[in-house]
Amino acid sequence: MYRVYAVRYGHRDAVPAAEAFHKEHAAPAHGMDYFVWAITNGQRTVVVDTGYGEAEGTRRGRTFLRSPAEGLAQLGIDAGQVEHVVLTHFHYDHIGGVALFPRATFWVQDAEMQFYTGRYATRPAFLGSIHLPDILSLVTLNYAGRVKFNDGDAQVVPGVSVHLASGHTAGMQIVSVETAAGRAVLTSDASHYYANIEEGNSFNTFVDLAGVYRGYDRIRELAASPDLIVPGHDPLVLQRLKPVADGIVEL
Repeated sequence: MYRVYAVRYGHRDAVPAAEAFHKEHAAPAHGMDYFVWAITNGQRTVVVDTGYGEAEGTRRGRTFLRSPAEGLAQLGIDAGQVEHVVLTHFHYDHIGGVALFPRATFWVQDAEMQFYTGRYATRPAFLGSIHLPDILSLVTLNYAGRVKFNDGDAQVVPGVSVHLASGHTAGMQIVSVETAAGRAVLTSDASHYYANIEEGNSFNTFVDLAGVYRGYDRIRELAASPDLIVPGHDPLVLQRLKPVADGIVEL
């Protein structure tokens, strides 16, 4: 069985209600946190997402608290030795740190690479969420044989799987993990906040709104209980999960 950790590396103080929720909703007073996730059983380690680069985050007005590699090191995980990294989608705050993982294979969905190297990626509705050098780095990694493509569900290692949940992006994927408490789901941006999935109120960035709602259904199907659903950006993650170190909590 695996243990699952959320490692906070960045923060944003204020998020307009119109951005955080598609339908009318009171503004979330708790802002937005930025995490990478570590899944480990002592023998195998899988990292989920790589965070944003400090320069790009600062340019966008985000607070960069520390390198994700520094946070992982507090858990005894050397980013330079990690072999499996799941990239849930290609937004700037999820793929900006691939260089921190020089030995890793990066797990992505076919649809995500196709979309962000395709005809619609340059439309303003989508372009604002990516940092072009990050996309180019993944193309380069693909030619180096370090990208593992999937079309739907796939097992990364025994007990850890990815599942297509397109909606927020064309190839958005979530991660399920077998833990001592049952199967947990890391939603990443398939549900930014607990309130998104709990209230059925999508974050207001998406390519397919119906797909977002299908993703909520899939998350609920996979998780052994609602307590084992972990959203991608909610500061409440630090309150609901078990504190391990500064900005690090365990499911």
